[in-house]
Amino acid sequence: MSKYVLLKLKIDGYTTTYMRKIKNYYFSVTDYIPSTTLRGAILAEYYYQKGKIDQNYYVSPAYPKSSAPAHYFSPAVSRKSKLFEEEKEILQKKSAEMKEGKSLEEIMKFKSEETPKPKIGTLITLNKEENEKYLYSQYSSESTIEMHVAIDKDKATSVTNMLYAYEYKKLGEMWALSQPSEIIDVVETIRVGRGKNRGNKEIQIQKVKEVEFPESEGGLSYCLSQCVTKLFGNQILSAKSIIGDTSIYSGWFTTDEYSGQKPVFNSIKEGSLIYLDRINVDLRPAGLNFLLSIKDLHELLKVVE
Repeated sequence: MSKYVLLKLKIDGYTTTYMRKIKNYYFSVTDYIPSTTLRGAILAEYYYQKGKIDQNYYVSPAYPKSSAPAHYFSPAVSRKSKLFEEEKEILQKKSAEMKEGKSLEEIMKFKSEETPKPKIGTLITLNKEENEKYLYSQYSSESTIEMHVAIDKDKATSVTNMLYAYEYKKLGEMWALSQPSEIIDVVETIRVGRGKNRGNKEIQIQKVKEVEFPESEGGLSYCLSQCVTKLFGNQILSAKSIIGDTSIYSGWFTTDEYSGQKPVFNSIKEGSLIYLDRINVDLRPAGLNFLLSIKDLHELLKVVE
């Protein structure tokens, strides 16, 4: 069994998450806090208090309360619908089918005559249980846009074309899974955002309880974070099959020789499913390959509620 600590995060008001710049506009493109952002904020506060860091420390992304990324077998009921369905213990059943040697094409077929629409990575919130299914709805946060003006330090006036717009998200209470560590015994408050006037919000962190999940190796695993199988020519993990979508990984890092490096590469999206053979390299400290072995998404949400 893999042991983690369940964290509860409380954010009052609006903050920024992962941002994308389009001309002079900065948009918060996620309704969650990426694991690289959350880990960096936790380690920064820990370093401020203790004067040291643990480079091996890892934490999952922080997701809104009762929400998690949808997977292929928790699809929307139709193309434009914001309602999602999941058969009970569907991931356990599909994992068993894979072990039996069924073809991927057969495994990915849905029983329903109406064709559902998988929206992998879309945040969904549990609504209710109905017969042999769980019903979810798409999560959507409140947001607001604020304008900021850059001031010329010499003339003390606004700079031409330097009016910026920032989108802020209201995320409220969130959850994350952390490596058991002294770090989360020490850190109770962090800050996430860009500068004092750009949503640099104070976030309260509370340890809730220790939780356990079966080891991910040797079956169908759920990507709680972005995942990679190969990186810079190295085989990170061995996967027999992947049922998911792709995204872009981007994260800052600094070493003794290099400052502010930002590697960017293709990755596997949160909510994707990997039929795992083995893990060669642990990349969870880099915000990658946080894999869970779960029966269905409902099981995860019941554990972290």
